[in-house]
Amino acid sequence: MKQNQDALIQDYIAEHTDALSPLLQDLLKETETITGRSRWSIGNVEGRLMQFLLRASGARSAVEIGTFTGFSALMIAEALPDDGLLVTCESSSAYAEIASRYFKKSPYGRKIRLEMKPAIETLKEISDNSVDFVFIDADKPSYGLYFDEALRILRSGGLVFVDNVFWRNKIFKKPISNENAKAIAAFNQKVKTTDGIDKVMLSVRDGIYLIRKR
Repeated sequence: MKQNQDALIQDYIAEHTDALSPLLQDLLKETETITGRSRWSIGNVEGRLMQFLLRASGARSAVEIGTFTGFSALMIAEALPDDGLLVTCESSSAYAEIASRYFKKSPYGRKIRLEMKPAIETLKEISDNSVDFVFIDADKPSYGLYFDEALRILRSGGLVFVDNVFWRNKIFKKPISNENAKAIAAFNQKVKTTDGIDKVMLSVRDGIYLIRKR
């Protein structure tokens, strides 16, 4: 009964949220055909929430840790102003190839710079207090490290948007046996005990953590 109710709620939310563009629909279809992992993309509702925050905060510069096939990057770029810039980090050439093709097809792709190397290397090249928004959605054991770098590069008032903080609900199983779930649980605790930030966790999709640097 609860599962059916949850599905009804999700369908209702989707119905009352702005629809995806045809280009992003095509990207999700191709992602599923080639990788079988379209579920790794953040989806429309989560993407629209991210866009809402980007626009409301007046963000002009953003960093994305984990491009995958480019769905979230295009969502972010769409919400940035005309002179905005997203630096997105991806280490898989196969995923980056798909993303690059869709960046070229999109009118927002000109706002995106794709960095093909380990994300931590790209982050180390970014100046302190210089970025408005950071999206973390990459290898789970490195979340804590990415978070530290995010706080360093963010300006005061900047936002961090973190995906998968429920890790398929495996963080709720006691004891936690899944290694990624263990990493996420440790990350969540790290954020909870970090000073100098405002934070709220939301049960959107696979769980998101929103953090504001004071």
